[in-house]
Amino acid sequence: MQVKVFESTDMASGLKKVKDELGPDALILSTRTIKNGKLGLLGRPILEITAAIDRSAPLSPAFTLDPSAGFNHIVDDSLDHLLHQNGPASESTSDHANRFDSVSAGTSSELTIRNEVNELKDLVKGLVGEISLLHKDNSAVVSGHPSIAQKRKNGHASAHDDYILSMLLDRGINDETSKTISGFLRESLSDEEIDNPDIVSSTIIEIIQNLLEISPPLFASKKGQHRIALVGPTGVGKTTTLAKIAASCLTSYSSSIALITVDTYRIAAVEQLKVYGEIMHIPVDVVISPDQLKHAIDSHRDKDLILIDTAGRSPKDDFCIEELSTFLSPELNIDKHLVLSATSREKELLNTIDRFNSLGLTNTIFTKVDECVDLGIILNIQIQNKNPLSYITNGQRVPEDLIELSKKTAAELIMSEHQGLLHD
Repeated sequence: MQVKVFESTDMASGLKKVKDELGPDALILSTRTIKNGKLGLLGRPILEITAAIDRSAPLSPAFTLDPSAGFNHIVDDSLDHLLHQNGPASESTSDHANRFDSVSAGTSSELTIRNEVNELKDLVKGLVGEISLLHKDNSAVVSGHPSIAQKRKNGHASAHDDYILSMLLDRGINDETSKTISGFLRESLSDEEIDNPDIVSSTIIEIIQNLLEISPPLFASKKGQHRIALVGPTGVGKTTTLAKIAASCLTSYSSSIALITVDTYRIAAVEQLKVYGEIMHIPVDVVISPDQLKHAIDSHRDKDLILIDTAGRSPKDDFCIEELSTFLSPELNIDKHLVLSATSREKELLNTIDRFNSLGLTNTIFTKVDECVDLGIILNIQIQNKNPLSYITNGQRVPEDLIELSKKTAAELIMSEHQGLLHD
């Protein structure tokens, strides 16, 4: 017996191939739908027909096909016509040749054909549906990224294709906060709004405003003397920031200002502050003990503002931080602003806040934002920091590079795409 497999796009053309090559006495052993090509499920479905012919001996009567029952009729007509004809049909989908013993019997053979062909049609419909969906997805990838609204409907939005989440992460906002904000926007905005970058941006800024606590010194509204000490690690820019605050206050509030430094560890720091004092015509006192600080404050009791510079302390040096606390005792009513560099890592900043909190911190200042690629670090820290922001500095110029904050200013700064060049 000669057995051969034929491939075709449909049953009619497949049976014609069988007839042309094996002749009208060929037996159809089985049929199945397979995928063609290298695309797997995306490949084009084709019909595979396994047929056989015994060329060594004539077929026995049990295997003789009655032309009126069908083989020639099947080849010439459509599969639909075969399924709906009134006469008996030939077997086309059997897995075993001996099932053809009763081809001419009619009723049971026709029922088997109908059942198997119906199963085949259901299978093809299912495959066509899968292919259609995959084709749509493939087209979306080729033509461009689908909208966030569409992805939200399909439940496929992720960190990679959610442009809102990507934008937040690109600003340096940590993963947890970015996902929370992105998820809130997808739930609260309509499909049209979520595909509008301006609406999304303004909504994000509004959300960030609500996450930040801003409290700059209100010199004009405070009754009595205002005292501010800047504390923090070494190299974060405390002395320069102190000079910026003094110059800003001198310009917009009062000239009744005094500067005091307890930073005797660095001679250059004392000299630097004295230079600023001479330029602004502000007295500068140098103290080396807590008693001297109390005496200096008392000697400037007529001033509206006293700004106190302190030596940089390592967050790991508990002894030095404790020593500093003896200078800034609670009875002196000094507001303590912790100065942090925005270029530091989040873990280090949180550790610094934790260590310096023993001083009774009241505010936070971020410096060196002009050196940052992104400013999400400010939001990340302030969400975990109970002390509100008072200032942000963005350069070395005195007093220009001092940003007097509002919630909106800080939020816009965090979402700005132009970090590193924040002044004219």
